[in-house]
Amino acid sequence: MSRNDLSWKGNFTACVTPFTKTGEIDEDLYRKNVENLIGEGINGIVSTGCTGEFWALDDDERTSVHKLAVDAARGRVPVVCGTIDMRTDIVIKLSKRAKEVGADGVMVTPSPYVRPNDREIYEHYKRISDEADIPILVYNIPKRVGVGISPELLSKMCEIKNVVAVKQSGDALEDVTETIRLCGDKIVVFAGHSVTRGFPCVAMGTDGFVSSVETQIMGKEAVDLYRASISGDNAAARKLQYKLIRLDHAVHGIGTFPSALKEAMNMRGRPGGFTRSPVLALDETQAKQLRSVLTELGLV
Repeated sequence: MSRNDLSWKGNFTACVTPFTKTGEIDEDLYRKNVENLIGEGINGIVSTGCTGEFWALDDDERTSVHKLAVDAARGRVPVVCGTIDMRTDIVIKLSKRAKEVGADGVMVTPSPYVRPNDREIYEHYKRISDEADIPILVYNIPKRVGVGISPELLSKMCEIKNVVAVKQSGDALEDVTETIRLCGDKIVVFAGHSVTRGFPCVAMGTDGFVSSVETQIMGKEAVDLYRASISGDNAAARKLQYKLIRLDHAVHGIGTFPSALKEAMNMRGRPGGFTRSPVLALDETQAKQLRSVLTELGLV
């Protein structure tokens, strides 16, 4: 399987997992969020990633959320399901389940906390590919996982049958550009951190990006960043990117992610819901600070 076998391109959103105030998964809000995003023009859905608080869900809950995402999308856009875990065998189990409920692919990081070496990372993905046999979106996010996948290692991983795409969330723009140079003809390259660098990454040659904060708070205006980025109207794309950067600085500076994202969605009448412990809802002071920023940006 190669990039030519996929229709993965554009702006994919990593969805929040809304919880009720007492901690249950709010299925109605989840469906509503997916429906909103697709109606606003999103090109794909990513379920139970970092933004989706995968760490707060047990294995059965993750599979139930994956099914929710697939059912809500109804084949209109690709659905990629996060099956991240420290243990390879659990990733394989979750990936097989995701395939059974109709996912178009799975998103996998190296084993979090373990800090595996390059040989172990390669074998982790190869086993998942061989045993689960489902398209894999490699997720490189060193600051969350504790170890990174270099563009050179990723280039070798392109040999693995089901490694078909990457979400490059390394902090440096060079991580993205080197990934494009070494891997762009073999796999689909998505940029992470699109809220701060979506436009420049598309300009450098990515196939799109995986968004989270901006699209779920702002809706269509932010969803359109990819289309603005490929339109040739650089001034319009640049103006929108600067607005998203201001939003990102506000959201990531308040509370523990994704509490401010969910609260901002709620303030705008969008289906954010609540977080799960240990992440707490914003306190009164934080909520006022967030509302002030959203007001300044003309969002409430």
